[in-house]
Parts: sequence; C-alpha cells; structure tokens
Amino acid sequence: MAPAAFLALSTVVLVAALTPGPAVTAIVARTITDGLRPAMAINAGVVSGDVLFLALAVAGMSAVARSMGGLFDALRLAGAAYLVWQGLVLWRNRPRVLLATGGSGAQERHFWRNYAAGLLLMFGHVQAMLFYAALLPGFVDLAALTALDLLLLVVMLIVVIGGVNTGYALLASRARGFFANARAQLALRRVAGTMMFAAAALVVGR
Repeated sequence: MAPAAFLALSTVVLVAALTPGPAVTAIVARTITDGLRPAMAINAGVVSGDVLFLALAVAGMSAVARSMGGLFDALRLAGAAYLVWQGLVLWRNRPRVLLATGGSGAQERHFWRNYAAGLLLMFGHVQAMLFYAALLPGFVDLAALTALDLLLLVVMLIVVIGGVNTGYALLASRARGFFANARAQLALRRVAGTMMFAAAALVVGR
C-alpha cells in the first residue's frame, strides 16, 4: 500500500472519528456519570467493532476485486459520493447537546459489561460497515493487499479511533462545559464537513 494512500485514508478516518456520533456520545456520557475507566471499556468495544468491520470489508471485497475490477471504479465514485453526503449532513444538521444519562453501579462499571455495550453499539451502527466498504477501494488496491497492509490498517484504526475517543473522554472529565456548548460542536461539525468534501475530491481525482 502506497504511503500517500495510507496517509489519506488515515486522515479520513481521523475526521470521521473526530465527528461526534453515537460512540462519542456514549463514551462522554459514561465518563461524566462513572469516570474514565468504564468509558475506556466502551472505547475498547467500539474500536473492536471498527476492526471487525474493516476485516469484513476487506475479506468480502478482495475476492471480488480479482474478477470484477470495473466494479471498484464504481465503488470508488460511490465512496466519493458518500463522503460528500457526510459533509452535507455535517453542515446542515445542528448538533444535539450531549447530556449525561444513565445510572451508576458496580455492574455497569464492570469492564466486560461496558466492553459489550461498546461492541453492541457498533453492531447497531450499520453506516460504519458501509463506511469501510465504500471508502477502501478509493485508497487501497484490495486485490494487492498484503497481510502487512492489513496489519497496518488495523493498527491505524486502534491508534486513531481509540486515541480520539480517549481524547473526548479526557475532555469530558476535565471540561464538561465544552460538550454543553452547541457553538463549539457546530464549528467542529462544519470543519469536519469541509474536510469530507476535500477527501471526496481526492478520491475522484485519484
């Protein structure tokens, strides 16, 4: 896998991870209610779900890539359209204020219970699977993907998504007022939306 393609894909994953969604909401809410340790268990479940979706996307599409190369030109354009749509959603939809919900207790603080909650959260987030299935052909030659390439992608997901979620949890524990500020969330969404447009342009021009 070319370093430039890896860097571009990592940037798109970073932008997607920075955009507050269901996983960030759950992690922030758990941080506010129960502290960092339970939130990190949810984070581990979320990252595991992302890695699983990446593996399924690669496994399911590598075989097709060897016999239907033209299909992936269409998927590349579909991936660009998906990025544009995501950018439009980020620009048009106003953010909802993140609120602390849920209770506390010994069972909810248990690592595996929170890990399962994060994993189940991802299983219910079908868009995540579509994100990888639509995005990968625009940056990666799946027919030539090696085991080392896959390992690098998995490590990238763990570092980027796990790191961003950890950052949100740390911010939630130290600066709770930031997440109640709708203007800050709106600015973040519009910056992320603009970067999605730029990523779509790069995919089309590749």
